[in-house]
Amino acid sequence: MADDTRQSNPPGSSNKIQSYGVPVPQVTPENANVLPGGSSNTAGGKAKEASIFDALRSVSLEDFKGVHKKPCVRDALMTGMGAGFGIGGVRSILGATILSACNWTVGTFCFGSFLMYEYCQRKRYLEMQGMKRAVEVMDRKQTEKQLQVESSKAARRKAKEEN
Repeated sequence: MADDTRQSNPPGSSNKIQSYGVPVPQVTPENANVLPGGSSNTAGGKAKEASIFDALRSVSLEDFKGVHKKPCVRDALMTGMGAGFGIGGVRSILGATILSACNWTVGTFCFGSFLMYEYCQRKRYLEMQGMKRAVEVMDRKQTEKQLQVESSKAARRKAKEEN
């Protein structure tokens, strides 16, 4: 079978471009998205690195005051509390140390809340998709009915003109 003709370097040669008989090493950029000016920002500056303190400054107390009003959060937190209380209580009754029972309580709360939140979000997404389909079907039926009414009107007009 013939060799690949797209291969630019013969086997055994180095991966360098020949420029007037002098080998020039190839330089690959660190970032493929870097502009010719040397920056990845189109305005010409470098993006500021985010730090933990910047993240903490962006969070305010008002964000936490209304968290229970967001969809699915209240149900998720209540489910997590119930599951945490149940598992922690059972662990405590069965003779686990207080520290171990508390760890299980907190872990179960976090895991249960997360699962319930994701389950609720999935249900909401599926409900929204079903409603979109229902609206599409209703629009299609309305269009079909409109066409049927127009065709019947046209048939009546035609029959009236013939008489």
